[in-house]
Amino acid sequence: MKLFKNFFKDRSLGFFIAFAAGVLAVILSFVYLISYLSISAGKMDRVFSILTFLFTLFGGLAILVGELLRIEYVSMVGPILIAVALAKHSVEAAYPIADMGTGVAFFGGNQLFAVLFIVLIGITFLIALVSTFLSHNKQK
Repeated sequence: MKLFKNFFKDRSLGFFIAFAAGVLAVILSFVYLISYLSISAGKMDRVFSILTFLFTLFGGLAILVGELLRIEYVSMVGPILIAVALAKHSVEAAYPIADMGTGVAFFGGNQLFAVLFIVLIGITFLIALVSTFLSHNKQK
């Protein structure tokens, strides 16, 4: 308990926001993987991309490692990787979104998950981005 208390003793708001973004990104990456694998019943959905999963996972891990080891500037790698995941998923989600707009099921793909994960990955990216502009350790 003392180690836990000392670890968080000299941390400021930026650390807690970054830590939350890292944990959220790691959890979100596995929810993304499980969601698409469960709906596709063995075959991949058009919107699913293993790169989106990997970039989100490694972005969250980069944030957590940077914060836990107190390595400056490593936590900035996380939002960059999450931004790449967001861009990749946005490109893949354009197909079912086009189907929603036209009302014709031409491209296929799960429309709900396409939009939902754009929003969730986008929120995770914004939280991680905000944390990069805040101080992570209290000044002595």
